[in-house]
Amino acid sequence: MIVDRRARAAHYTAVIIGAIIMAAPLLWMVTSAFKSPAEVIAYPPTWWPESLQLSNVTAAFEILGARAFVNSALFAIVVVTVQGAICLSAGFALAKLRFRGAKPMFTLFVTAMLVPPHVMLLPMFLVVKEFDLLNTYVGLMLPIVAQTGFGTFLFRQYFTSLPDEMVEAARVDGAHWGQVFLRIAAPLARPAVAAYAAISLLNAWTMYAWPLVAARSSEMRVLPLVLAPLATSEHSITPISTVMMAVLLTTLPMLIVFLAAQNQFVKGLGGAVKE
Repeated sequence: MIVDRRARAAHYTAVIIGAIIMAAPLLWMVTSAFKSPAEVIAYPPTWWPESLQLSNVTAAFEILGARAFVNSALFAIVVVTVQGAICLSAGFALAKLRFRGAKPMFTLFVTAMLVPPHVMLLPMFLVVKEFDLLNTYVGLMLPIVAQTGFGTFLFRQYFTSLPDEMVEAARVDGAHWGQVFLRIAAPLARPAVAAYAAISLLNAWTMYAWPLVAARSSEMRVLPLVLAPLATSEHSITPISTVMMAVLLTTLPMLIVFLAAQNQFVKGLGGAVKE
């Protein structure tokens, strides 16, 4: 009994220390965003600002621009919504429908997950350029929407855990496959949808390489493209506290989304991993 308590105490201690180590950089970014530039680089460093510099918020917004926020939000929402609808229906079909070629098709989806994203940049660019879609929302979003490997795998694994008797009972009652999917399977997949949405939304919000290739004009830039130059010597005149605030404003929407969906996120991944 004493050994179990010691082991549990050691486990909790390790978890707490790990959480502190992981949270420290985030806390430093948040506090530095409200400091003056001199406080950020002061030695010895201080965690809390002497007075909140709310002017950093306005300065950061001027650097980022409202258009970049709109572009990032539109890009992330459209990609997650359209790609999610495709993955959700494909995952259900692969899990519950019996048709020839289902297993090879599922293997193809899994294999697509193993291809490094940067390997696909050149083919995607050539296709988008051939259709004259560079610097357009369609050209920016469509190639990412088509990357359905992860979502299909996640939903297929989740739907596999649903009892077949539930689907068979609905079919016996006269429901066609569309009704089974929309009225039974999709509502039960809310945890998996939340997990997929959190992961895919974060991926789309922070995506840098493809928007850099497909969105060259300033009107099409997303937030990562606006933030990246702040780390170069050309923008060294920008106060570091303003840069911290710009990073905080960019990070905040995803942090809110994750905190709001974390319970469903854990349930969804847990249901998929069990299979």
